[in-house]
Amino acid sequence: MSLFFQHPALFGLLALAGVPLLVHLLARAKPPQYRFSNIEFLKKVQRLTSRFRKPKDWLLLALRTLALVALAAAFLGPLLLSKNAALPGEKRSVVLLIDRSASMAAKEGAASRFEAACAAAGEILDASRPDLANIIWIDAAPDAVFPDLAPNRDFLTEELAKATARPEPGAIDAAIDLALRQLREAGGRRELHVISDFQASAWQHFAPVIPDGIDLRMVPVAKEDVPNLAVTSLVALPTSPVAGQQMVVQCRVANPSREARRISLTLDAGGSRQSQPLDLPPQGEAEAAFSVRCASSGLMPLTAEIDADGFPGDDRRHAVVRVRESLRLAIAAPEGDAASGTLEQVARAVPWLDAVPGVDLEKLPPSEFLYIPGWTGDAADRLREIAANGTAVIVHASPDCPASSVEALLGGAAAESGPLGLESSDQGWEASPAGDHAAFKLFAGGEFGNPLGGRFRQRLRIAPSESATTIASFSDGKPALIEAKDRPLLVSNLSLDPAASTWSREPAFLPAFAELLLHLMPRQTAEAFTVEPGGVISWTNPSADTAATPVLESPDGSRPEILANGATWQSPAPAVPGIHRWLVSDQPVHLIAVPFPESESLLRPLDTPPSAGPAVANSDIARRAALDQGLPLWPWLIAAALLLLLTEGVIAGLRPAPKPALN
Repeated sequence: MSLFFQHPALFGLLALAGVPLLVHLLARAKPPQYRFSNIEFLKKVQRLTSRFRKPKDWLLLALRTLALVALAAAFLGPLLLSKNAALPGEKRSVVLLIDRSASMAAKEGAASRFEAACAAAGEILDASRPDLANIIWIDAAPDAVFPDLAPNRDFLTEELAKATARPEPGAIDAAIDLALRQLREAGGRRELHVISDFQASAWQHFAPVIPDGIDLRMVPVAKEDVPNLAVTSLVALPTSPVAGQQMVVQCRVANPSREARRISLTLDAGGSRQSQPLDLPPQGEAEAAFSVRCASSGLMPLTAEIDADGFPGDDRRHAVVRVRESLRLAIAAPEGDAASGTLEQVARAVPWLDAVPGVDLEKLPPSEFLYIPGWTGDAADRLREIAANGTAVIVHASPDCPASSVEALLGGAAAESGPLGLESSDQGWEASPAGDHAAFKLFAGGEFGNPLGGRFRQRLRIAPSESATTIASFSDGKPALIEAKDRPLLVSNLSLDPAASTWSREPAFLPAFAELLLHLMPRQTAEAFTVEPGGVISWTNPSADTAATPVLESPDGSRPEILANGATWQSPAPAVPGIHRWLVSDQPVHLIAVPFPESESLLRPLDTPPSAGPAVANSDIARRAALDQGLPLWPWLIAAALLLLLTEGVIAGLRPAPKPALN
């Protein structure tokens, strides 16, 4: 707090404070009447009637003096100012940094947090009346109402009335940078007001560097934690299933509240709905798995939904899965090879797999898998290139294959060594997966038995590779399956020849081999069908020669304006949660899922606003703004003067009159 005088030229009036003392000293006292009797009375009369006399009543003198000081100070026009307030006549520049991220839509009572934030911003504009001001929104892509600070406060007030919270995360650091850039160019007193719910998950690490000369003020608008349930995850396994395959959809629901809840979770998979009850522990989460059959190829929208609560934005979560057509397995083996025959039987049994036997590596057709039984060690670099380009490679080496070729194929350093050689045993060896590898996740529970069950009477002398991962081993520890770490490439030591092993006749063989293929299948990025909230929804027409203009259909059924950039189309509007459909001739050709930002579902605010600057409660905005403008003190000084004079009069009236010294 500081004190400012509007009329310092009148400081001389304070000299009036000495008037009571002068009056007291110079006043001629009325001498009492004495009956003259002797010389001693005469001397006493002379002392009491002298021109200057010492003050006799210090209390009354002090009251009169203070009253005159208060009156004189009132003429000086003193103002009480806050510490960082602008001086009268000094220009004031204000930036209002308002959070409009998804959590601001939470309601506390009748109004949402965002409505409270806009009300607080309007109150600051009205009370402080800055010369220049601007509003910057904290959302996924922070932007300002004006390009630079401007004097039009009425327009800012209108923007506050029209604004709504957005279902996006808030880019806090980017918003702060934008605000500081604008304030850096401003003059006079510079203020930055941050108005937010200060959601703990978003603001707990907030620690900006504020340049000197900028007054940072925090205005919290959230009063309490709001109970909320949220669907926080929706994952399909496999991410790119094939037609006819069974897909598992895993949904996770969070319960930040302190009470256990039982809810109903519903999954809509391409129009097929199924529900499960779900028990949520307090301040915990639970997961449910749905089994979905992918009947046909194409894009399948997924939506997981729970019962509506007070914060409905995150009660749904969306995803899109591409269901692929049948996969192609190319077999590089001569006609009549025993392993090739086993693979062709597998392809006939698995509906989503087509076998192409007898392929030539030089004329390899487009395929998802390449199997080479009896590999002699040739063209290791060519096989690694094929694997890197999107075709999973599985080799079963011949006994004459050099061990160095196997190491080179797996990406290790080639060392001089002899052929692998072959081991045979009439009793055979057993094999099993190593740990809980993802390729055999279906068998992790044990109800389907050992996926590599059977007896292997022949195997190669393959040593473990330091540059690869052994995902299956024989009972004596020798490698059975070795997977490269950097690409979909597998070296198998499990014979598919029925004369060399019984694996292909075991009941678990077919699902185990299918799971192994799906594990090796080059991954399609699920993100191609996903856009973060606030991002840009775009689509590139793969048929560049088509003359049809696509249409974007939003989750609410509206069709916003889209812009073309060659064969790519995009919407300038920020993406909102839901399933967006690209239509050509009213037929969906592409789907985009926009999930609700998981971080915005936790509505608990920080116990206190961030420490970067003093925290100011919303109810103190008016008082703070009044102090910034300056509180006039003259009415209080006038009142104090009158009170002092009244007190002086009362004291003087209540005191008894002095008795005559002598009668």
